[in-house]
Amino acid sequence: MAVNVRRGLEIPEPSDHSSCEDDDVTYFTDLQKPDNLPESGRVINKLLNNLVDSTWEVISEQEKIKRDEQAARQILVLNATNEMKLPGRTNSIVCSDDGLYLFLGQTHGLSVIRTSTLTCVRTWQDERVELTSISCASLGNATHLLCTVDDMGIARLFVHHMENIYLLKVINETEDINQRSICAKFEVSRSGDFGAAVMTSSGSVWLDVYRFPQDVWLKELETKQATQTPQTTEAKLSPVVLLMKIKPPEIPAGTSLKSPSEVLQKTEQGTIIGSGQNHLISSRQWENQDAAFRKMFMKYLSSNSMRPSQQKAEGPSNCTCHFLLHEGFHSVPGEAKAARDIPIAVCLWWNGSQNLLQYLLLKTPKEKDSEPKPDVLWPNSQEILCSAVSACTRFVVLGLDGQLVTIWDRQFGCPYGNIVIPGDSAICRVKLLLQNQLPVTSLIQGPFLPTLQLVLTCRNGACYSVTAARGGDICTVALIERPTGPGSSVTVAQPVPFLKCLVLLMQRNGEISIWETADGEPVFILNLPPTHVVGSLREPVFLLEPVQKKLYITGDRKTPLVKVTDRKEEESSLFIFSFSENTMMDPYHVTSSAVSEKETRATIIDLEEACNLYFQERADSWKERNRNLAFQWEQLSKRDIK
Repeated sequence: MAVNVRRGLEIPEPSDHSSCEDDDVTYFTDLQKPDNLPESGRVINKLLNNLVDSTWEVISEQEKIKRDEQAARQILVLNATNEMKLPGRTNSIVCSDDGLYLFLGQTHGLSVIRTSTLTCVRTWQDERVELTSISCASLGNATHLLCTVDDMGIARLFVHHMENIYLLKVINETEDINQRSICAKFEVSRSGDFGAAVMTSSGSVWLDVYRFPQDVWLKELETKQATQTPQTTEAKLSPVVLLMKIKPPEIPAGTSLKSPSEVLQKTEQGTIIGSGQNHLISSRQWENQDAAFRKMFMKYLSSNSMRPSQQKAEGPSNCTCHFLLHEGFHSVPGEAKAARDIPIAVCLWWNGSQNLLQYLLLKTPKEKDSEPKPDVLWPNSQEILCSAVSACTRFVVLGLDGQLVTIWDRQFGCPYGNIVIPGDSAICRVKLLLQNQLPVTSLIQGPFLPTLQLVLTCRNGACYSVTAARGGDICTVALIERPTGPGSSVTVAQPVPFLKCLVLLMQRNGEISIWETADGEPVFILNLPPTHVVGSLREPVFLLEPVQKKLYITGDRKTPLVKVTDRKEEESSLFIFSFSENTMMDPYHVTSSAVSEKETRATIIDLEEACNLYFQERADSWKERNRNLAFQWEQLSKRDIK
């Protein structure tokens, strides 16, 4: 020890200030010379130098590889293949299932466009109406059902038959305009049997579910087709049936019942499973549970969830609903087993709620005037912010507060996966697509579990691509993690159903591009003519048509500011990008996007069959689950847990 003690380490007398400064300078100067270090210090110094040198070499090599890849990667530019002039501003666009017709909601009504010739075949016009949203369902025999909402909150039901448009009904029509309810959303199921409208009036909100007698309508339209002239714009058909009126459920309060027998006497059919409203928890227990939860997970709770309840909204302000096909394990009436894809239920969630509620559509209510109660409740740990349902309606994806994503599998009635998105911004939109690249042999072993491709958009403009497979394998790729500015934030992020592992991104600066989900890099840039710009930068009006593999997007002409007030109509166009005609898209084409949707469909007779399928699937996926479990334990072992 005496050998290693240096003069600089000696503590000088308090009055010897000059000696202290000189000794300190000498000491630090000596430490900079490796020869003056002790043997152990020289070894450590050499190891640190080698580590720093090797690290810089790796970083330099990776940067060189990245620069070479960026130089080698050529982002291809695609121009619009066709253009169609539009009269006025277009707010919404949908297409028929066969891709033959486009339906445009515009400033003065509704337009029908034939995609083969890009010509307007029929219009419904009203100078006082500006349609803002359209939902479409194909009824067959060149007949389509259209549900529209205008800027004044009026919902209308149209039918397009043999290239004629008929107004069937104004949903919220009243004699006194002051008593009229405002429609926020109006959607129709894919089969055209049901419709759902979100209504608001005097601060209250509810969901109206309608039954459409489409079979009767088709017969009546065939009869009227021979008698009415092409100029007829209204048709009196069989009335629409209001199936149920769903109001936001009340928050369950503490029960006053003191024993389980009293609860069973109050519940229907002697059961407390399913509705989520029947319990034996008192008000005091609710408060203690909430306080204990917040104390334990204080640092993980977001600022939104930590707000006092009185600072939140007084009640739900909106509702999001999805129609569901026969995919669940619960029993349904025999009418639900029809040959056509008729929805059997509607699932919905209210703003500010953590529960996903499900109501059966084909059951007969016991009391006509009784308020419907949910048949199934899907609880979640956080508030629901957004949702999406697969085309087969087997999978329901919920974007929750706290960057959480939950995937529910309706076939087994359990979560398919839980995902945590990096960052600190809330999820505002989620899109879902099933990937069907699976071998045929896997279908024989057990139920078909496809790979789910999710595209998530956050409020700060960030965008992520998530791939969730069987066995719990989850891969998250940041497409745009931190926008450099307001112009680079993502406004639209949607997977392309007819292009393998590609996502369409639209940014606020008007840039349109297609990205790969594997490496998170752009591969194509879509350009509008230099004379036009995307119609609405915040909410672009576009459509991905899977049958003909085309992208339709509206664009406005760039007009100088001095001429804006002079023009009477907005000069807008509909631009078409045809991906099937472009040879550069050949490696990405999907053979059949509907195969995976049909293979996920399963007709489950009873609960016993659902349990058998679940156990069979667990047995088939044990290798994937064990591999994922080992990986998670390996990640945990690397963390310094104290």
